[in-house]
Amino acid sequence: HEDPVREMLVVGRNPDDCKVLFVISPIVADTVEEARAKQKRWLNDPLFIEYTLAEISSITEVDFSQFDLDKELPEVWTNGERGSLETFVRRGKGKTLRELVTDDGGMAGAVPFVGTPDTVAEQMGSVMEEVGGDGFLMTSPVMRLNRRYVTEITDGLVPALQKRGLTRTTYTTDHLRDHLREF
Repeated sequence: HEDPVREMLVVGRNPDDCKVLFVISPIVADTVEEARAKQKRWLNDPLFIEYTLAEISSITEVDFSQFDLDKELPEVWTNGERGSLETFVRRGKGKTLRELVTDDGGMAGAVPFVGTPDTVAEQMGSVMEEVGGDGFLMTSPVMRLNRRYVTEITDGLVPALQKRGLTRTTYTTDHLRDHLREF
């Protein structure tokens, strides 16, 4: 779309109601080294590899399970979502399918938020300052949503973001839609 503000006005919507949120999966630990080690363990987990390939398969309509993980990805074509496939394939030049998934978690262009709560909060603030947007939608790294992960985010990362003024400390409305409009 060439002018999203104009399009919002044409359909009778307030352009300020259109929010841009970036989906991220931060990995935090007590030290940067521990967070990087955790990321490496998770990226090399066979379940992560399987899930990531299933996810890209569902988007592109290419069954990646048919390919050998330890060989370079052959030429593929789809009637499905071509942009995602082209990005995935372009990053795969000279890499095995396993390397393609584990080198960056299968996330094209994503910023890896990995470190201590303070370093990740700082990275998030820097990215938002540079690219703009209205915030982040946090999800867990593939197959890692558990009490420990939630606690690391809620007790570690969120206070670090609040300390920097990057997220609220209280809510003034009752509904998610209204919370989002406050940004």
